[in-house]
Amino acid sequence: MSRFVPSKRTVALAVAGAIAGTGALSLPAFANSTPRPRAASVQPLVLDFTTNVLPAGATSHGAVAAVKDTGGNTIGSAYTNCDRDDQTTQTHTAFCTGLLRITNGASAANGEISFSAVLPLNNQATLPEAGYFSGVVNGGTKAFEGITGETRFVLRSANSYDLTFG
Repeated sequence: MSRFVPSKRTVALAVAGAIAGTGALSLPAFANSTPRPRAASVQPLVLDFTTNVLPAGATSHGAVAAVKDTGGNTIGSAYTNCDRDDQTTQTHTAFCTGLLRITNGASAANGEISFSAVLPLNNQATLPEAGYFSGVVNGGTKAFEGITGETRFVLRSANSYDLTFG
């Protein structure tokens, strides 16, 4: 058994030396990194699915929505994909992923935000009445690179949601 002890020590020292030699444990690299944006820094938005209504009875669907600012100006598009699960006669759940593509002209605030959410839906007769639900911001590109946090969807009308970040 003593034959393996020097061997383990040698391997441990070699690994530690390799890590130290590559600078993998270099803390100054983390100290100089730029701060990542938080979802709370994103202005409230409106997702308008009016032209892309949820298909009745579908178990999986994709949809496109207009992304608008709170003044009603279209500033981009949203692309979502949902799979329904847990269907009963009273309720069911949709597991959704989406991408917000903000293309507000030559604005420095252009980019994409990816999110995931679990959407609780009432029975088929009252779709898409869901009140509000929360989602997770998965990340972003360009102006939203490194974004993290939560997003909240509040039902505005039959096919439109107010979207806030926090």
